Amino acid sequence: LLLLSGFLFFQLAYVRLDNFVDKEISEVREWAAEHDLAIDVTPAYDEAPANQVIAQEEAARSRVRKRSTLHLTVSQGPDPEEKLALPDFMEMTRDEAAEWIEKNQASNLTIVDEYHDEIEEKAPIRVEFTNKEVSQENYHRRDVGRVFYSKGEETFEKDIEVPDFRDKTRAEVETWGKAHELELEIKEQASDTVEEGKVIEQSVAPKEKIAKRDAFQVTISLGKGVTVPDFSTILPDDAQAAVEGVTVRMRMQFTQSLPYGQLISQSETAGTVLTSKDDKGIEVVYSAGQPYIKDYRRSELLEGDLQKLFFDEFRSKGANISYQVRYVNSAEPYGTIVGMSKFNQFLPLEDTITFDISLGNQTAPAATDPE
Repeated sequence: LLLLSGFLFFQLAYVRLDNFVDKEISEVREWAAEHDLAIDVTPAYDEAPANQVIAQEEAARSRVRKRSTLHLTVSQGPDPEEKLALPDFMEMTRDEAAEWIEKNQASNLTIVDEYHDEIEEKAPIRVEFTNKEVSQENYHRRDVGRVFYSKGEETFEKDIEVPDFRDKTRAEVETWGKAHELELEIKEQASDTVEEGKVIEQSVAPKEKIAKRDAFQVTISLGKGVTVPDFSTILPDDAQAAVEGVTVRMRMQFTQSLPYGQLISQSETAGTVLTSKDDKGIEVVYSAGQPYIKDYRRSELLEGDLQKLFFDEFRSKGANISYQVRYVNSAEPYGTIVGMSKFNQFLPLEDTITFDISLGNQTAPAATDPE
């Protein structure tokens, strides 16, 4: 009886241990709780999956007293500080990359699939690391990165019905195009019939269907335009009033070969249609013929008038003609022009005229009475 009592006490006070290696720590905790045992866990980095028991201090199949403590070593997974030699993902297929990541437990590397219009499906696109200082050469398991692979070109169903945009505004078209993620192209042109800012025409007919990211073009009215005339058919005196609604800035310019009144240039080409978006100003230049110098000797013109004369008559019309003065003894009033190096003749586009200016320091000879 005493021997039987001792055997029963041993059976009730002690428990035989299982082999806990390769088991999940959560499973071991449940077993220990059922058998009135405590657990002391020592974490360690290991190739085994995280939370898996990799060693036990008390031998399997041995007996331990209830309310005692089991000493286990549990995997934390692979060492995040371990440096990994990354392969060249740009030379690997998606399946090869996934296999390498799983095999090397590089759980911080994620494969991302995205659409690409030019790269074929499952081909690599790029590799990105969260930390810009990380590269293929210095990668550690702790580093976060993404490997992008192509899903090929994204296609969309043609399920967007096109409305009739006649008499609709540009803003309405833009709102609709943005809502449906379309490649919207807006052109503008003058129109005599469609109000400014409204649709003239659209590239896809109303009620037809298109897909997201399809191209869609509309032409918007700029209102009634003004057609630029050919100013070579218009006289200089009539040029400024030739076109209603347009400011014509006309000027004359000397030339060596073109006759007076012939058109030299116009800032807008004939036939151009100007709209509300354009500058409604046109510069027109006509030929003033060749420069011509009059005879200013003993006229009312004095030395002080020469600056304005040469600017108005020559420089403002493109001729680089200047003057110089020479003071001479004369009985004419001081400042009177008494001589000119050239007068009453045509001039080249570059020239210099010499003026003789009276000093007024002589006395005019007395008039003699006829006998």
